[in-house]
Amino acid sequence: MRSAIFGIALILLIAAGAWELSNRTARADSQIVKTVQSRLDSIPESIGEWKSEDQTYDERQMERTGSFAAFHRLYRKAKSNETISVLILAGPAQEIGSHDPNRCYVGAGYRPVGTAVKKILPDPTPLGTCSYWTARFDTDTFPSASLQVYWAWSLNGQWSASENARYEFVREPVLYKLYLSRRLSASNDETLLSTEEFLNEFVPEVQKCLSPN
Repeated sequence: MRSAIFGIALILLIAAGAWELSNRTARADSQIVKTVQSRLDSIPESIGEWKSEDQTYDERQMERTGSFAAFHRLYRKAKSNETISVLILAGPAQEIGSHDPNRCYVGAGYRPVGTAVKKILPDPTPLGTCSYWTARFDTDTFPSASLQVYWAWSLNGQWSASENARYEFVREPVLYKLYLSRRLSASNDETLLSTEEFLNEFVPEVQKCLSPN
């Protein structure tokens, strides 16, 4: 009888601790969410020759991804009319770290083609070297659509191609996730090259906004 009572008390104590930890996390998030969103909103609308248009990222999408702040813009290069979709999500590491294109894009009807490749940004940034993943995703529709997707995680704008972001950053209250995507055409090599050139310009500007210092 005593062991049963002790077991129930222990369960209640653990539950109460988990509830309190959850509440503390929620309170902390509510205090920093405005700051995080403000940092994302301060990312320049123009990057070199690329000009942006705001895109909608609604509450339902935020809830599904576990994010509490988001940046979603379409950058367009006037001379060539090329476009790049840029999405940055921010939220607790256990949520943001668990999402990658193999989960998100497959759920939207795309399938990976080949394996993801880890790349290093050609030019070092003020915070050091940045790395990212990139992979191609196709649909099975007719006509088919092909996307080249780029993604990485960060605490302050120094992006990393983490092998397991959820566990690498598990104790962090705020983790950023970067997604770039663009449709592939007949001139895929030129498309990939211009995207990497965009990243080389874009990342240092983002660092200025996301770095606390």
